[in-house]
Amino acid sequence: MPLDVDQDQRREDVARVAAKLVAERGMAAVTFRNLASEMSCSTTAISHYFDSRNAILAETYRFVVARASARRVPPPGADARARLASIDQILPLDRQNWDDWVVWLCFWTEALFNPELARLQKEYSRDGRRIIEELLQSLGCRSEMAHDLSQKVMTTIYGIAIQAAFDSEFWTPAAQRAALDEVLQPVLALIDGGSPATP
Repeated sequence: MPLDVDQDQRREDVARVAAKLVAERGMAAVTFRNLASEMSCSTTAISHYFDSRNAILAETYRFVVARASARRVPPPGADARARLASIDQILPLDRQNWDDWVVWLCFWTEALFNPELARLQKEYSRDGRRIIEELLQSLGCRSEMAHDLSQKVMTTIYGIAIQAAFDSEFWTPAAQRAALDEVLQPVLALIDGGSPATP
């Protein structure tokens, strides 16, 4: 891994490989030696961009959040139902989403004992809820309803993902979407022109 290249790109490259290691082998797999082996470079090439393992973990968390966020952006010109359905992309519906959830679940455990990761988790959780709240408002939910419902959506998504981690046979993609749609019924009623029930 040459050093005379774009630093942001190299940091992203390391984070991508670290995310892969976590998804395959857990947090303990993220070491300078393992990263260097995966990237066919020296540990010095890694330490040129990161001064500690903790810095790598934080950058990896940012990378996975950004990757997942990009997947849930609705296509240009999407109608109301398609925009609402973009929330589904947070769920562990396929291999890529599942790998991201494995990383998140591992990071959440680490964050219980790591103040920097705990701060990042709090920040990203609040950002995620805010994005959902703004989407719900754009679909016609009044402010108070969007605020309350966005929190229920986030709680539902977290609950589904944790259960799917241990019982994927039951929590199929169809079952995951059905559970989320049940929470989103007030918004579906709005889209269909009805009067939404209080969430």
